[in-house]
Amino acid sequence: MITIVGLGFNKDSLTKRGLNAIMNADTVILRTLKTTPAKALQSLCNGSCDFLYERAQNFDELNSMIADELIRLNQSYPKLVYCVDGDGYKDSSVEELARRTEVNIIPGPFDLALNPSTSCAYVSAYDIGALYPDPLLPICIYGIDDGNIASEVKLFLLRFYSPETEVELATASKCEKIALEDLDRQKKYDVDTAVYVEGGNNSSFAELLRIMKRLTAPDGCPWDKAQTHESIRINLLEEAYETVQAINDGDLDNMMEELGDVLLQVVFHCDIALRTGEFTLEDVIKGLNDKLVGRHTHIFGSDKAEGADGALNVWERNKMKEKHQERFSDAVNDIPQCFPALLRAQKAVKRVEKGGWGQESLDTIRKELDDALDNIQTAYDKKDASAVSQELGNALLRVAWFGHRTGANCEQALLDKVYELQKIYTAFEQAVIADGKDVNKLSQEEWKHYYNAAKNGNGK
Repeated sequence: MITIVGLGFNKDSLTKRGLNAIMNADTVILRTLKTTPAKALQSLCNGSCDFLYERAQNFDELNSMIADELIRLNQSYPKLVYCVDGDGYKDSSVEELARRTEVNIIPGPFDLALNPSTSCAYVSAYDIGALYPDPLLPICIYGIDDGNIASEVKLFLLRFYSPETEVELATASKCEKIALEDLDRQKKYDVDTAVYVEGGNNSSFAELLRIMKRLTAPDGCPWDKAQTHESIRINLLEEAYETVQAINDGDLDNMMEELGDVLLQVVFHCDIALRTGEFTLEDVIKGLNDKLVGRHTHIFGSDKAEGADGALNVWERNKMKEKHQERFSDAVNDIPQCFPALLRAQKAVKRVEKGGWGQESLDTIRKELDDALDNIQTAYDKKDASAVSQELGNALLRVAWFGHRTGANCEQALLDKVYELQKIYTAFEQAVIADGKDVNKLSQEEWKHYYNAAKNGNGK
């Protein structure tokens, strides 16, 4: 076992428990000798990992090399102590070490030259990538040792705060207030440089996560706590359809609201999964990132693609590879059963064509559609309900095939026509009622008059 001691952030912030561990160790290794708390322990340590900084190409490699070195030393020194700045938990090299061997962490104190008076999230500038801070609470990012890192920290904070937000910039010798946008415009940075943000922003993704956690906490909302993946699954469909409706209506305000409702469903499912130990939001995001990179090999890899069709072909090929679909039938059978029938039909048509069923001409498909419509009439005349249903299915499948060949989205095309039907009929009925008539007692000529007026959008 390797003991980790968090040194805090100041030269005198080492805890008594941490000091006892250091004094009883058979060897003490510091992550670096360059920080203020580390310099205070220089006389008590047996070495540092500074020499590995020169060899590593990036911080992932550095953390791996530090872990290798400490595990090697631990074979000769059973009471090895590894000292890092901060509380000891958030250090990226400690996280790597904990994945590979057993560690015991003696946490350091949560203090800083800035001395914030409230609870504060502390994180290394090199570990901000996976952080979702609570924007209502203060955050301190330390270890900003050069201008490039300062730029990365600024870009990260700009996701949650405005450029004009006042922040505190601290070094070992001074603390000053600056605008966030000036964070990467300072003359000098060193390992002791840290930035402190007071918090108070309630319009961020992190705040959404905080609210969700509060709602499902043990003393949270009884309804929210009781939900499962199954109990709220239909909500995701409803919110998605309402978003599509807002897009169709060109209603940006409603679209913004409905997109928020869709996002809520994603966060809700991730919160349920976290509480049940299934997966985390970070797992979902990592999976999405991996998918985007893995399927866009014409952007992130060596594949070439000409135009949108070429890019789509690369996507589909990579998708089959990712899903281990060795045959085209694997992809054909992978269409979700909960899809609307017409959408499912067009996706099936598209996939069987990629598997060698793309020989028919558009004229042939149209003729088959006409034949199916004639067969419907024949079956209907014979009062053969089963045959009518079968031939209707054939006709609809040919419609899906026809739509695919012409580049039309059958599902959206039908939805658009249904919306148009609803709009025209509403105008039709309003005009009839305005004239004091019954919609079910119109003559053929009257019906045509009101229908044409409603269709042309000019009332009566």
